[in-house]
Amino acid sequence: MNKHSSFFFISREETSETETFKRVRLMPMYSYPHFKELNYKITEHTNRYFVHLDFDAFYAQVEQRDNPSLRGKPVSVGGTSDGKGIVMTASYEARAFGIDTAMSVYQAKKICPDLISIPCYGPKYEAIMEHLMEALTKFAPEDCLEQYSIDEMFLDLSQVARNFSDVYNIAARIKSRIREIENLTVSLGCSYNKTYAKMATKLNKPDGLTLITQNDKHVIYKLPVKKMWGIGRRIERRLGIYNIFTVGDLSNADEYLLRKEFGVNGILFRKLARGEDTSEIYRKERKEKSLNHQHTLSKPIYTESEMKSEIRRIGEYLCRKMRDKKLVAGHLYFVIRYENLRYADDDIKLKAYTNDDREIFDYTMKVFRRLPHPKKNLKARMLGMGVFDLHDDIRSANLSLFGNNVYLPYYALDQIKYKYGEKLIRIGVSS
Repeated sequence: MNKHSSFFFISREETSETETFKRVRLMPMYSYPHFKELNYKITEHTNRYFVHLDFDAFYAQVEQRDNPSLRGKPVSVGGTSDGKGIVMTASYEARAFGIDTAMSVYQAKKICPDLISIPCYGPKYEAIMEHLMEALTKFAPEDCLEQYSIDEMFLDLSQVARNFSDVYNIAARIKSRIREIENLTVSLGCSYNKTYAKMATKLNKPDGLTLITQNDKHVIYKLPVKKMWGIGRRIERRLGIYNIFTVGDLSNADEYLLRKEFGVNGILFRKLARGEDTSEIYRKERKEKSLNHQHTLSKPIYTESEMKSEIRRIGEYLCRKMRDKKLVAGHLYFVIRYENLRYADDDIKLKAYTNDDREIFDYTMKVFRRLPHPKKNLKARMLGMGVFDLHDDIRSANLSLFGNNVYLPYYALDQIKYKYGEKLIRIGVSS
């Protein structure tokens, strides 16, 4: 199993809090089904059984489990106690006040002054999920399991269940097993396709178990259209112009109208609403075409030393990820967003494929020097870096016996860092 992103996290401040509490960078591994994932030989799945698991207020639930004094109180995870950052998740006690994911901690504390805001402890959450993923392989083969995000996953029980009664019983056993090994609650939705299974999960939260068969479409049709994945606030408003407010409205909408308004996605939305999601469990087989990382700074910066420090940190993060996947890059991209929300960016072709921290830093500095430098009256608010033109790392650099460069054993150093921590050793870079 590939390491999650927080394994490569390098704290920006030398404090015990930032050393212990790391952000979870694991975003959804895959978006809602794409056209190319649908099976056009059939209209909809038959005799297929999918289960969607969604842990209830996962981060907050873990913190309340581990700290009894937090139970029954409004808790949010993400940001800091002084109001910086955003809410990554909120306990149900906090949600009762209207606090929701992606809200700023500052705004959340205005709504609920008694809100207890806790930093996000990434490695702990990821370790819990890895433990649970391993436990779920006892209920279905590993290739029938898809982790959709840090706290959501799909199971295809078609190989182990004969009917929906079997599916319901297996889902109930999964809930009991999760409660037994981690003392956490989870909501499950069961259906004959992934879209309906995901929407079924939302019908009885928290700690729910909902079954939707082909005969229960009317239950899904009553849901607001925003409950479907892929439909956010903006698309919801655009659908509302055409009096499409529920999933049922969308399923009966004119296909030509949807195609005209939303392009090919309009047809996809309609198919998903009608239960015609014929996608399967997503298995990531293709290699990455690019790796990217952006960071919005809590305090804008402008001095060259600050810029170098941040560039180095992002570069090390990407290089660690490349080495973990045994990849090297041939192109590099760098972007700055200033306080006035304007961007400056450029890219550079590397002389040789590499995942060397020093080389990536040097190339990024070359790109940085081409761009307008941040100033005291126009500081940098966000920095981003990406590598593309990726290929397998065949360690060709190590074959150069007479070159002037000193090649460092990065892979061995990475293993030492994984085991003993980032502070043990760090490679120096040129200025």
